[in-house]
Amino acid sequence: MIEEKFRRAMERFCLPPQCRVTVALSGGMDSVTLLWLLKELPGRRFELEAVHVNHGLRGEAARRDQAFCAALCRDWGIPFRAYEGNAALLAEERGLSPEEGARALRYGFLDPLADGRQGFVATAHHREDQLETFFINLYRGSGSRGLSGIDPRRGGYLRPMLEIQKAEIAAFAAEKGLPYVTDETNADSAYQRNFLRHEVLPLLESRAEAHFSAGLAVSMQNLREEDEALTLWAESVQDTRAEALAALPNAVLKRVLDRMAGKPLERPRFYEIAALIRAHPPAGQIQLSGGRYFRLEYGRCVFTAPAEEAFVAVEPDVPAYWGNYRFLVRSEEINSPFTHFQIDCDKISGSLTFRRKKAGDRFVPAGRGGTSRLQKRLKNDRVPRTARDLLWVLADGADRIVWAERYGAAEGYAPDETTKRKFSVEIGNTKGDL
Repeated sequence: MIEEKFRRAMERFCLPPQCRVTVALSGGMDSVTLLWLLKELPGRRFELEAVHVNHGLRGEAARRDQAFCAALCRDWGIPFRAYEGNAALLAEERGLSPEEGARALRYGFLDPLADGRQGFVATAHHREDQLETFFINLYRGSGSRGLSGIDPRRGGYLRPMLEIQKAEIAAFAAEKGLPYVTDETNADSAYQRNFLRHEVLPLLESRAEAHFSAGLAVSMQNLREEDEALTLWAESVQDTRAEALAALPNAVLKRVLDRMAGKPLERPRFYEIAALIRAHPPAGQIQLSGGRYFRLEYGRCVFTAPAEEAFVAVEPDVPAYWGNYRFLVRSEEINSPFTHFQIDCDKISGSLTFRRKKAGDRFVPAGRGGTSRLQKRLKNDRVPRTARDLLWVLADGADRIVWAERYGAAEGYAPDETTKRKFSVEIGNTKGDL
């Protein structure tokens, strides 16, 4: 029975031929059973290997488990490698619990092996792990995504045993005589997952009239399907105008904003942003962590990161680079009419440096007049704040702006009827899109 469930689960993954599947092998009963099932899978068309992570938490017992895994893989003819780290130190550095630190360490080693194309990592999560995950995420205040439990497949991670119960795994391991080691910390209810496993779930299952685990599994599947529908809806939303986003229900808006931000927003910040969007102001901003902002810019919603300071010294006719940017000031002999988009070489003093706009900059575009404060000019011209912060200017040796992105040459630096040599200014990226 367990082998048939496992075979169907692996078929649903539709793995490409000749890919690599790496088993996250702890040495416990669940992961040893997973390794055996993959080794014996009929018609297997993938390379199989195993990886063990020593978290550095259990001293001699951890070294025993690592040695056991190495010996088991040697006996079964399966390629094996081990990684070692210090989960306690990682947890302290990142402000995590010991469990979270161990998980972060483990996935730090496993993630590079799970590209989801030719490399996959299989873990031994089973049905009871699903139920425990539901309660852990319930404690955290998760929505439908967290309460739907562990996905059978997430990127390059495979969980082919999620429909199999722990009791089935134990019976199968006994029947096949599979060797394994026991982690003594699994019995310690001081750990949250162990508390759920040994105290909460058995109590709920003890009610004679209830089939708790079966009912909860159905509810989690319902939540998973609802989350998939909401996610598809959110993915179809590409309009970033505030009036369009304001009409979305919170469950969809949260997913849209998470995508725009590049990572999930904390709930308090989400509600602040949602309230700002629905207030329909022409502009506004909310500060996020790491110097990032959510901003309304002329009715559009954007997330911004702090602009890096940049100073790029340039010489005529010599390309200069900064990050993905390429800069070139090209010198030319001319007898052409007056133009605002080039600079008179003979009107510049000292060296030239490209830099970002900064507070207090003064600039008047050639032939246009008006305010000399660059920030005010940008606002008057309705340049979005995000674009203002990233504006490039070219300054001379006295830090006077002689040219500005979007505007061209400054008053007093543009070529005129007396100009003999000019600079043409080019900014592009290293891919050559100037």
